[in-house]
Amino acid sequence: MQVAVLMSTYNGEKYIREQIDSILSQIKVNVTLFIRDDGSTDSTVKIITQYTEKYSNIKFWVGENIGVGNSFMQLLYSLTDEFDYYAFSDQDDIWLNEKLERAIEKISKNTVPTLYVSNQILVDKNGRKLGMRYVQKPDLSYMQTLSNNKATGCTMLWNKALNDRLTDINARPSRILLDNRIHDVWISAVAGLIGEIVYDQNGYILYRQHENNVVGVKKITVFGTLKSQIEKLVGKKPRNGRSMLAYELIKGYPETKHENLLVACANSKQYRNKWIIIHSRKEIIKHTNESQIGFALKVLMNFF
Repeated sequence: MQVAVLMSTYNGEKYIREQIDSILSQIKVNVTLFIRDDGSTDSTVKIITQYTEKYSNIKFWVGENIGVGNSFMQLLYSLTDEFDYYAFSDQDDIWLNEKLERAIEKISKNTVPTLYVSNQILVDKNGRKLGMRYVQKPDLSYMQTLSNNKATGCTMLWNKALNDRLTDINARPSRILLDNRIHDVWISAVAGLIGEIVYDQNGYILYRQHENNVVGVKKITVFGTLKSQIEKLVGKKPRNGRSMLAYELIKGYPETKHENLLVACANSKQYRNKWIIIHSRKEIIKHTNESQIGFALKVLMNFF
C-alpha cells in the first residue's frame, strides 16, 4: 500500500528526529513523507534537510508562516501523485511501527469516503506513559465537531475516495476558516458529513504533552477559560468559528442532505436561527465546558 504522510513543522528541532524515525519505521506499507516547514527559526529546516539527503522518500518544502491549518492543507493540495491512503503527522510524537498498518486494516474494505481516527497513548515530554487519552469512544459527529473536535489530526488516515472530495477545488475551505478551526477539524467535519468515520479505541501513537504543543490535551481551569475568552474578544480572529464552519460545509458539499440544525448554524445571525440554535444548545455543547447561559449569549451576540 502506498501511503502519503503529511507533516507541517514549526520550530520542532527538539523532537523532530524521533517523529521522522518512527514514520520511516512503519511496517507493511510504502511511505512517502511530505514535509512543509511553516517558517521555523530554529534548526528544524537543517535537520530535515539532512534526512532528505539520506532518504529519497522524504519530500521537503520551506514556506512562509501561514499557520498550522493552512500549512497542512496547502501541503495536501500540492500533491500531484495518487496514493492509496493519506495521513497527517505532528512533529513531536512517536508512532508505533504498526500504526499505519492497523489503520489501513480498519478501513481497507470501505469504498465510501472514509476517515480513520484512533485513541492516543499520552506521554510526557520525556516519553513516559501517562495513560490513554480516551476511556470510551468520543463523539465524532460533525455536529459535535462544530464545537469541540475529538478527532485528533495525528491519528488520521483516510482513503482515496475521501481525498478526492477533500481536494476538489470547489470544496476547499477558506484560509480564514483554517486560521480559526484548523485542518483536522475540517477533515473530521467533512468525513462525518459525506462519508464515514471509523474509530479505533486502541492507540498506536505516543502523543507527547509538553509546553510547546500547538494543540494537545489542555487542563481546564477557571483562569485558563477566562484568559481564552478575553483573547477571543480582543483578538483579530473571527468570533463566529462554528457558524463559519457550518456555512463552508454546506457551500462545499451542497449535494449532501443537511440537517436543519446545521443550516441554522450556518446562518446564525438570523433571529429565527438563533432560537433554533439556543433551543438545541444541549446537543451542541454537551462535550464542551461552556455554560448554557454563556452559550446563549454568544449566539445572541453573533459570537457563535
